[in-house]
Amino acid sequence: MFVVVVIVAAVVGVGGYWYIKYRTRQERIRAVAALAQRLGFRFSLNDGEHLADMPFALFAKGDGHEADLIVSGTHNGLPLRMFDFMYYETSSDGHGNRSRRYYRFTCAILQIPAACPPLCLSHEDFLSRLGSHVGFHDVELEYDDFNKRFRVKCKEQKFAFTLLDGGMMQWLLDQDAFEYLEVVGPWVLLARDRLPPSVWTNLGVWLDAFHAHVPELVYSTYPPS
Repeated sequence: MFVVVVIVAAVVGVGGYWYIKYRTRQERIRAVAALAQRLGFRFSLNDGEHLADMPFALFAKGDGHEADLIVSGTHNGLPLRMFDFMYYETSSDGHGNRSRRYYRFTCAILQIPAACPPLCLSHEDFLSRLGSHVGFHDVELEYDDFNKRFRVKCKEQKFAFTLLDGGMMQWLLDQDAFEYLEVVGPWVLLARDRLPPSVWTNLGVWLDAFHAHVPELVYSTYPPS
């Protein structure tokens, strides 16, 4: 009798866990869809635009990845997308047992009129979690306070110095509400640890201000193709 009670309790516990997980997921879907409607943006449950295949170093991490809950539209005349993204890493204990570790983010991508070489900007601890970026090089800038707080990795040092001029570095120091920023071609990616939909618009506001601080030299030196 005791064994039966234990089995029933275990089944109920597992069932309750999955029910809570399902309900939480449905609530997030509804909240993101409502956000898109308020903004006048499009909403897509799945990644029909293949955002997760865009050429960002973050999106190349792990053994598998996925983007979903896509909110897309135009913000101040520029294309903007906000969405959830995750990747996972698979490991083995050496006895045939495999497990996955998941990394989950909320992301926003703003498209700007430039063709930028790849650049990653992050706090040291966040970049350490992501691991190395093949082909990227550490860049030391002429601003000690900035170098102490951020780590810059870029394939073309000249671009790093062009984008991160004195004004941009000071603004980033003052507006340090981000964890990971990546620039590739015309796209600027902002990634945060997963956020509630109620604050997703903050990502668009931050990227809009970032765009306003991009030096004019970037657009003349790296014009769109």
